[in-house]
Amino acid sequence: MATRSMRKIGDKSSGNGKVTAIRDVKKIIDEIVRLYNQLEDKDQIQCLEVLDVGRRYFTCQHCGKIRKKSEFYVSTAPNCASGITDGCKDCAIDIAMPYVKGERQQPNKTTVDNAMYFLNKPMLDSVWDASLLEAANQATGKAKSNVWTSYIKNIAMPNYYTLTYRDSDNYTGGMFSIEDMIEDALPKDKEILDQFEKNKNDTLRLLGYLPFEREKLADQPFLYSQLIGFLDSDENGNDDMMRTSSIISIVRNFLQINQIDDMIADLVQDTRNAEKNIATIKALQEMKKNITMSATKLAEQSCISLKNSKNSTKGENTWTGKIKKIKELNLRDGQVNGFDIATCRGMQQVQEISDKAILKQLQLDESEWSDMVATMRQNIVKIQKERDCYKEINRILLQENLDLKDFLADKKMDTSIEFRNLSEIYSVFSDVESDEVQSDESDSAAV
Repeated sequence: MATRSMRKIGDKSSGNGKVTAIRDVKKIIDEIVRLYNQLEDKDQIQCLEVLDVGRRYFTCQHCGKIRKKSEFYVSTAPNCASGITDGCKDCAIDIAMPYVKGERQQPNKTTVDNAMYFLNKPMLDSVWDASLLEAANQATGKAKSNVWTSYIKNIAMPNYYTLTYRDSDNYTGGMFSIEDMIEDALPKDKEILDQFEKNKNDTLRLLGYLPFEREKLADQPFLYSQLIGFLDSDENGNDDMMRTSSIISIVRNFLQINQIDDMIADLVQDTRNAEKNIATIKALQEMKKNITMSATKLAEQSCISLKNSKNSTKGENTWTGKIKKIKELNLRDGQVNGFDIATCRGMQQVQEISDKAILKQLQLDESEWSDMVATMRQNIVKIQKERDCYKEINRILLQENLDLKDFLADKKMDTSIEFRNLSEIYSVFSDVESDEVQSDESDSAAV
């Protein structure tokens, strides 16, 4: 008992000693601060130099905290006298792996590029691909290893000394090698190029800008083809910038998934190193799973996926929605009303079948038939008058058209215009032609 009580007394005395020491240190610091504030600027600077500020201690330009030199990355940029980056390691990690709702996100090419811009270090595709494979190889053995830790280690090699962010592959002022330019060329297929240009023009029309201009040319056809499928066909439907930004991020994730699939395909084909590649393939599949989960969560939060879409009831995929889109594109062949009975062969057949079914079900007496005939006669007379009016209008327009062609021919102007065959566009004209042919045949037979 005596021993226990002595230990308690000793513990209390040691605790009191620590508190006293802390208080003494605080008093000393307060006194130093008081004396420091009384000095002139040049004397204050001299005191900071004595305390190794600028040699051992530096201020992070991002968080503003004073940290040790070892807490900064080494900078090999020209004219960098301090030899360290402007931002500390912790801030760079927060940029490369940001927190979203309290959860640390996995690094991707976009976030690593932002961190490289922050540190003024180059973002090179060759180093990124190598780091991606390295992180996949190490993922099974080191829990904390990822593409960010691999990339920041690899970019610090002597091969990349003196390079800054201006030397990045995706920077317009950067240096590109001939090999990179050959690999970064657009595909030769004309059909792919035509579709690529169409997707770019549609994106520019819907968004007002091109979001993937800084991406590799070889990747842009894939990116724009994926993006155009997410955008609303109505320009006003893309006003939600948060949703549009999420869509662009998801499309970039799709590109990374596609690149990982290509890597896996290459590793699977390498039968000589099959055993060595098994761990890499599993790690790449795990990375693909994480990217897919991140894209899926972002799609759910931004109501982009079909299941969570707020625009699922707008009717864009209905017949009316398609006709509306065609009208908005102002296509010449789309000016006809595709839902008109007179200009839609399918709807005309549906109407005939419906009329026959109705007449079959109805049992009309003589008075009802008389009313129907009277109504039909009134409608026929009205339609005949309208037909005569439009025939005269068409005759006048045709004469003016012929006169215009003669005028162009006299002026020796090009009149080689590709005319449309009306019977191929409007079924109503084909009906008129067939009726005229039948009437001519009947007349000739009568003769």
